[in-house]
Formats: sequence, structure tokens, C-alpha cells
Amino acid sequence: MRQFREGLAVIGGGEHPLAWRFSSSDPAGPFAWSALAPLEKFKEVIEKLHEFETKSWQQIIDGGSHPIETYRLEKSARDRLSEIKQDDVDDLMSFRLSGANRVWCIQSGHIMRVLWWDPEHQVYIVPKDRGDRAKRNKRR
Repeated sequence: MRQFREGLAVIGGGEHPLAWRFSSSDPAGPFAWSALAPLEKFKEVIEKLHEFETKSWQQIIDGGSHPIETYRLEKSARDRLSEIKQDDVDDLMSFRLSGANRVWCIQSGHIMRVLWWDPEHQVYIVPKDRGDRAKRNKRR
């Protein structure tokens, strides 16, 4: 059972603060953290991640962040998961920062293992209408 309260992840009855781990960050590929530039943008992203630590799980979800099953990701993202030997996870957590900007993580309890920087919302493209959905289904 997973639920969050004001900045604390309540997992299996214990309370733990939401935490970030960067040791699993993808250093290459289409969603690499090395593409996060300039320095001002990097600072903005880190500040937003810091803000998430103070929010309840409901506030995070209400802000547009959510888990996505890996089979629903774009092919390039699924291929990259295979390349970096992370294709054994069932879902990834998408954190919405602003506009199309997303940070993708692998959740391990209360720890978010930061994986990708996705400035253009390309890991999981949301179809806007019936035509977009048809195009998306053809790509899969």
C-alpha cells in the first residue's frame, strides 16, 4: 500500500521523506541528463525536485505527475531501458515540472531513482485527439 502525507511517503506502515537518488541517471541516449543545459535550467529543475519533497502524494498527482507502465512508453524509451539494463521495471514515475518538462524516475519505496530528463515530453507522448492516437498506435 502506497500513500503520501505532507512530504512523507507512507509505505508499509513506515513514514519516510521523499528522496532522490541520482546514481541511476542515464548519462547518454535521447533523455540523458547531460542534455540539461544551460546552468539556469539545471538550477530550475533541481529547485522543482526540492519542491516535490514538501508536497503530499495527492498534491504531486494533482500537479500532473503520475506513474506510467513501461509498456506504454515510446519505443525509443523502451529501447533505451533495454540498453541500460533497466527494462525489468513495470512502471516509471513521471514528474511534471512545467509545460512539457518531465523528470522520469524508478520508484524504490520512498526513493525516486532519477533516470531521465525529458524536456519535450517525448518518453510518453500524450495523444491530443483521435488522429494522434491512430498515429501513435501505428508507431508501436
